[in-house]
Amino acid sequence: MTSFNRFRIATRLAVLGAILLAATVIVGIGGWRGLARMHEVQVASARTALAYSTAADTARVAQVDFKKQVQEWKDLLLRGADPAAFQKYRAAFGTQADAVKADLERLRAQLAGVGSSVAEIDAIEATHATLREKYLAALAQYAASNPGSAHVVDGLVKGIDRAPTAAIDDIVARVQKESATTSARLEDESAAAFRAALILLGAVVLGAVALGVVITVLLAQSITRPIGRAVSVAEAVAEGDLSTDILVHGRDETAQLLGALARMNRQLRQVVTTIRQGAEEISQSTGEIAEGNLDLSSRTSEQAAALEETASSMQEFTSSVNGNAANAREARGIAEASLLGAQEGEVAMRDAVDAMDRIADVSGRIADITAVIDRIASQTHILALNAAVEAVRAGEAGRGFHIVAAEVRTLAGHSKQAANEIRLLVDESVETIADGARRIGSAGSAMTELSSGVERMTHSVRAIATVSDAQAAGILQVNEAVRQIDEVTQSNSALVEEAAAAADAVKQRARELVDSVAFFQLDAA
Repeated sequence: MTSFNRFRIATRLAVLGAILLAATVIVGIGGWRGLARMHEVQVASARTALAYSTAADTARVAQVDFKKQVQEWKDLLLRGADPAAFQKYRAAFGTQADAVKADLERLRAQLAGVGSSVAEIDAIEATHATLREKYLAALAQYAASNPGSAHVVDGLVKGIDRAPTAAIDDIVARVQKESATTSARLEDESAAAFRAALILLGAVVLGAVALGVVITVLLAQSITRPIGRAVSVAEAVAEGDLSTDILVHGRDETAQLLGALARMNRQLRQVVTTIRQGAEEISQSTGEIAEGNLDLSSRTSEQAAALEETASSMQEFTSSVNGNAANAREARGIAEASLLGAQEGEVAMRDAVDAMDRIADVSGRIADITAVIDRIASQTHILALNAAVEAVRAGEAGRGFHIVAAEVRTLAGHSKQAANEIRLLVDESVETIADGARRIGSAGSAMTELSSGVERMTHSVRAIATVSDAQAAGILQVNEAVRQIDEVTQSNSALVEEAAAAADAVKQRARELVDSVAFFQLDAA
């Protein structure tokens, strides 16, 4: 067993795993070889069965094609009186004869492929060739004009198809029989290969299991025995006996465990000794800590009172800053409303300027129309003068025309006077509109400057409001920090008092610790 302890448990487990893996590989190889042999036998069986099945099918096809050839011969004799029918059935007879020949050649190749005898095929081919020659020779005696010649020709070849038919039937039967015999033989070989594979696989599996059991038992003993020694040592330590000497053999993990227990035993002896000495020192030091905690508690209480006053002042300052921030936000809202009104006024002034420009354009067009009316009145006046002259020349006959010309001249004069007055009014309106447009343009420029100024003021107010909000948030954070400091200070005061109480408790626990470590036995009694 000591020889096992020279190796690590991981190494032993690895060796066990390698052995089991090798056994598994051997089992797998044995199974694979058996399966491979079975596969070879099954493949050969399937190929042979397929070859025999194909050969049987070919033999039956040859059988059918030969019967068709004989039938074509009979159709030739029965329906050959017509030259066209004669040629048709003679060609069909030749085609079927070629088909039978091809079937026999294919059957010979298939039987040769499976190692079967082809002598019968050669004999049938020779018989079939002779049969074809006899049919063609007898056909030379056929005369389409003589119906009785068909009976003569048929008598010449009567019964010669029976021998090839029987031979082909024998071939079909032989191929089917050989197929059944070969299939049975291959099935027996497959079963034998399967039994051999089972025997080999069973033997390998039993050997691998036996080897694995032996190695597992030895490995378990090499691990459990040292662990039992380690448990005994741990139980002794649990009972307070630190005087046990632990001997270590080997280099595996259990030996390392025993070595670690030995070191732990030595360290525990040192720790217990140190604890006994330190407990007395702790008992002395805790008294001094308690006195210092009382002094610290007094100073902490004074600091907490000062922080309460600071927190109250910060709350008042926070309220003031919050009021400034609210005023700044209100001013920002007013500035934004003013900016919106200025922008709307600017837009309205632009619309007014555009309207005045359109009115000026309309007034100009009215002036142009008035000028046209003035020109029409002048021309009408000239025409009236010409009409009056013509009326004078006409004498008594043109009197009425002269009166009309006078009225037209008077009307033209009134029209010209009215056109002059309209032109004066339009000119005055144009000047007034132009002056109004200039004034509105000036007002629009002023509104634009006002809008720009209001916008700048709005930006400034927004910036002030933003800064005020930031200041308010910062003051809130400072106030929260002061409050937290106050809470921490008060908590520290409570903790100092608790620390004083804890120091007394530690002193008491130190005494109890000295009594507790007295449980351990450091030296063999």
